Amino acid sequence: MQNDIVQDIAIMLSYTMQDLPDVEKIESPIPEVKKDDLIIKNTMYKSPKLRKMHLELAEIKGMKILHAVFFPDPHYKLPIFGCDIVATDKAVTAAIVDVSPIEGVPDTFYKEIAEVSNHYSFKGRRALPLWGDDIFSPYCKFARLDEDIDMANFYCVVLHYLRIFRNSVLDAKKETFWVDTMKRLDDQIWYCESQKKNDKTRGILEHWFDKEYADMYMNEVLFDEPSIKSIPSTSI
Repeated sequence: MQNDIVQDIAIMLSYTMQDLPDVEKIESPIPEVKKDDLIIKNTMYKSPKLRKMHLELAEIKGMKILHAVFFPDPHYKLPIFGCDIVATDKAVTAAIVDVSPIEGVPDTFYKEIAEVSNHYSFKGRRALPLWGDDIFSPYCKFARLDEDIDMANFYCVVLHYLRIFRNSVLDAKKETFWVDTMKRLDDQIWYCESQKKNDKTRGILEHWFDKEYADMYMNEVLFDEPSIKSIPSTSI
């Protein structure tokens, strides 16, 4: 079941991405990587309210990895949805899901998230890395999953967080006040800069390739930062 959870959540995420209104597939800078025992596949979409939805699936010598992040258009008061899973045949060594705070996200959103979060706990709870202190919400779930019940519960958390996030995307209204838009842009940049401090991700990439490739993959595929140029001038 350990590897099944990666497949099951990947299906859930993929369906959610493609089911949003006016969604468009976008070309990943690196759609697929194959090197020795390493296989990586990247799928990306965008919609009018989400600038980028990214699902990465990787396999390395019996280990399966899922990485997903949904970045909002900064004009909308939406958080960043993120989920990562690392699974072997014996256990899910790391599973994390969160809706990271961004300027202006209403309290009502996190009230719904809190109700879900308070319903689930995990025996194998793991400590967040120091670089994550400023970007993860109090409702972030990060754990090792050893038992089937833990995996089932994690699946439920992802399902509920994703449902609340999707409903918020559908209801979100575009904000034209440029100061708040810029604050949300800065929050996304800080999120990306913080994620790039993840030495484990960078170390894996450098092991299989080199430092230059790892930098490129982190900056252009995983955590590309939005820029002022991406915001229409009529809104500034």
